[in-house]
Amino acid sequence: MIGREFEFLRLSARQLRSKRLRVALTVIGIAIGVAAIIGVVALGEGIRYQAIETVKAQSDLTLIEVHPQTDQKVTQLITQARVDNLRSIPHVTAAAPAFSDSYATKKQTFLQVLAVRADEIDEVLRLKYTGGEVFSPGANEVVVGADLATMLQRNEGIRMGDPFIAMVREYDEQGMPSDKEVPLVIVGILGGRDDRFDRMMLIDMESAAAIRGSEQGYDTVYVRVDDPDQVFSVVEHITGQGLEATGAFEQIRVVNQFMDAVMIVFMIFALFALVVGGMMITTTMTTSVYERTREIGITMAIGASGNDVIRLVLYECLLIGVIGGVLGGLFGALFTSVMNVVGRPFIIARLGPEFSSIFGSEIARLSPGLLLAGLGIAVIFSLVAGIYPARKATRMNPVEAIRGFA
Repeated sequence: MIGREFEFLRLSARQLRSKRLRVALTVIGIAIGVAAIIGVVALGEGIRYQAIETVKAQSDLTLIEVHPQTDQKVTQLITQARVDNLRSIPHVTAAAPAFSDSYATKKQTFLQVLAVRADEIDEVLRLKYTGGEVFSPGANEVVVGADLATMLQRNEGIRMGDPFIAMVREYDEQGMPSDKEVPLVIVGILGGRDDRFDRMMLIDMESAAAIRGSEQGYDTVYVRVDDPDQVFSVVEHITGQGLEATGAFEQIRVVNQFMDAVMIVFMIFALFALVVGGMMITTTMTTSVYERTREIGITMAIGASGNDVIRLVLYECLLIGVIGGVLGGLFGALFTSVMNVVGRPFIIARLGPEFSSIFGSEIARLSPGLLLAGLGIAVIFSLVAGIYPARKATRMNPVEAIRGFA
């Protein structure tokens, strides 16, 4: 059986050699289409990779914020049991529940407050201090972010170690507001993080609940993941529990969505070139069938079946597809190299040297999988393009074909 298939393949190769110029032009058409697809995908993946690497370098991807989610007017509250479930998710190394509040100084400097437990939040946020230390449990001590510390010192002269009065607004049963004065002292200043914690004030959770005079439910859980590549799987677990997850990982999702849309547009134009190559194969093989009318008639008259004729035609298409796919891979690799050697410096020259770090060492990324995909696409298109001429060949009447009629 295998020997027979090799014989069909040998006969098909001999037919292709007999019309080298026509086959060469067809192969080049397929190769150009494959090269266009490989080049577009390589360029798109290169831009996607560099954008994601930039996000990874500038953002803390392993930090996830979990919030209650309201679905059909039903809010999924964050309970201690849910926090424990979050801690049990694979690749989650720590989880710190918290609730938010807002105070103000006597001079009306707004204070965005985050009530946490010192040991839990330090494990998640990996806090670094430029001065002082963490607050004590149950004490009216606070830790302020870098930007907030600068603002308090500049506007109100409050420095680390200085006690100050925070105004906490409360409402009575009639909805009338009143401000309660709470003495606080800054015991620590965080180093700059380039995120919203630079403008926040951290306080012990029990102290914050005592200030309000009641137990406060969690409105946020900060989750730490051990590997950036596992963030999306952790997010799926979180959303599966009816909670909402936010974080820097959303930037990667936006990048992927944008690049997917761009790639679809580029691929449509690249596929046009491949479709033209497929039409060339159909034309070439249809012409070949007409030219070999007598030969096909004789073959069928001496016992060849319709399937045998289809095999002969499709094997020729297969060889054209393989050669076109391999050549297209070479063209695609050449295009990728040219883009990295010439295109990258050109783009940086246009945008400015400050963008050099965004594109890294290459602007297009070529992988073995992409080359194999290009080869597979070429083969599939070639076989599909050969179906019509193959069926055309089987519908010939052997007697009329031998006489020279189609």
